Amino acid sequence: MDTNQLWKERFGFHVKMLSRYLRLMFNDHLAFALIFFVAGGAYFYQQWLEGVPDTFPVDWIMAVVLGLLLAHSPVRTFFKEADMVFLLSVENRLNPYIRNGMVYSLIIQGYWVAVFLFVFSPLYLKIYSGTDAKFLLVMLVVLLGVKLVNLLAVWFLDKTRDRRLQYLDVAVRAAINIMLIYFLVNGELFYVAIATALLIGVAFLNYWNVYQKYSLPWDVLIEKEEARLQLFYRMANLSTDVPDLKRKPKKRHALVNLVTKSIKYNQSSTYIYLYFITFIRSGDYFGMYLRLIGLTIFFIFWVPLFWGKLIFAVLFLFVTGFQFITIYNHHKTLDWIQLYPVPDHLRRKAVHQLIFLLMLVKVIVLFLLFIVASDLIGAVIYGGIGLAFTLLFENFYVKSRIRKMS
Repeated sequence: MDTNQLWKERFGFHVKMLSRYLRLMFNDHLAFALIFFVAGGAYFYQQWLEGVPDTFPVDWIMAVVLGLLLAHSPVRTFFKEADMVFLLSVENRLNPYIRNGMVYSLIIQGYWVAVFLFVFSPLYLKIYSGTDAKFLLVMLVVLLGVKLVNLLAVWFLDKTRDRRLQYLDVAVRAAINIMLIYFLVNGELFYVAIATALLIGVAFLNYWNVYQKYSLPWDVLIEKEEARLQLFYRMANLSTDVPDLKRKPKKRHALVNLVTKSIKYNQSSTYIYLYFITFIRSGDYFGMYLRLIGLTIFFIFWVPLFWGKLIFAVLFLFVTGFQFITIYNHHKTLDWIQLYPVPDHLRRKAVHQLIFLLMLVKVIVLFLLFIVASDLIGAVIYGGIGLAFTLLFENFYVKSRIRKMS
């Protein structure tokens, strides 16, 4: 077996899958909202920089954020369930395959390291005004080298099934990475060298104590790869249908009981019950809803100008309504739903009611927070605009999208 050729085939399939779903995810109005969000964020970031004090702890913030980003270093293998049988006999010849996976992981994760460093650069140069901008390039090279060491340390430890040892490894590497970046940001290169040596020592211990002694735990590696793939599918499913998505519902008994108490026990409430329970028990929708509320709260308190707070609040209100339209097709592959003796228009009505309620709850929550972040007049203005936007969005945009999906 040519493991290099196997990698090329797996990698080609992965790229095709990514390009297909990314094209579907970033079409329609979501791409416009993302561009507006980035442009607005950059503008208010620049405004915020003008008033940031010289004592702002940018070194510790960069150290924690970048340190955790470096510590999280999974190696992509693209292993599949059948590999447990067909690749077991060639495990000793998989080094080129694993090396390609290491390079791919370094490129993808290194890209995000560079993005976060680029975001922090204006703040860093503002606080450390005497630092040459070229030093950022040195920082990037060092961070990429540290990322490679973290990838090796993770891969060497992936052969163990001891979860406690893996948790300990993550904690130790995270602490070393944080201190390394803190010293790097402050230009203490001697301590950076010491921290790097400690990190290399951790990787060597993982190699000596684990990697050399055990064979690959195929079931664990395949499970991790499947989990990463399903995470991407869940993100893509918020914008388009993903047939390969494996949904694992959450119990959440207390929240389910709280919601179902207010739903009438009759035939016309069948789909209302189904979709409200789907929203609560599915980790995709409920978790995304909470994250969107959290992001909105962050921006209305971070953005200094009232109209900026208002724009971001309405933008995230649109994203909230837009993302949950796909719940209409959540049960598309289940044939027994077609057997419900309930008119199909009640199904559409239930989705309308769910989206309207989600947007309305968000408007009420943000109305109360606008009183704190701005004042009562600002809260009333947002409440009026948010309520009007919710009514128009639900009555025109959501109806047209669901009509196309039916």
